[in-house]
Amino acid sequence: MTWLAVDATSEDAFSAVFSLTPAVHQRYCDLEREIWDGDRVSPVLLELCRLRIAHLVGDAGALERHTPQATAAGLDSAKVAELAQWPTSPRFDAAERACLSFAESYVIDAHSVTDEQCADLNRHLSAEELAALTTAIAVFDAMSRFRVALDV
Repeated sequence: MTWLAVDATSEDAFSAVFSLTPAVHQRYCDLEREIWDGDRVSPVLLELCRLRIAHLVGDAGALERHTPQATAAGLDSAKVAELAQWPTSPRFDAAERACLSFAESYVIDAHSVTDEQCADLNRHLSAEELAALTTAIAVFDAMSRFRVALDV
């Protein structure tokens, strides 16, 4: 339950609080749809990054839900269960490792992204995919922090 003076006891407290800024909320919803409904980046890659970011930021609510697009694209619960072990788990391929490494660096300290990480990303994704992935990571990070800070 949020600490804001608003009725956010519904199942979707996030939307109840975010709706206090209706124009911003609508633009966020449009951006979120574009991230997931666009076919620029694999929904599995996006979901792995979203969940890893939620874990790093401490966004328990985001960890509980799974994006339908990722599930439909084949992301299974066994892989999600091993997400914290992504650097060594055989369930993760090189592209997933590159994206997760980048997502972690972005969230922890964006200045820590290395040239080697960027080269690795460029081996697996096109420039358009990298721009879309970075946008998605920025949105996932911001919204996880929003939820944590406002307790929604």
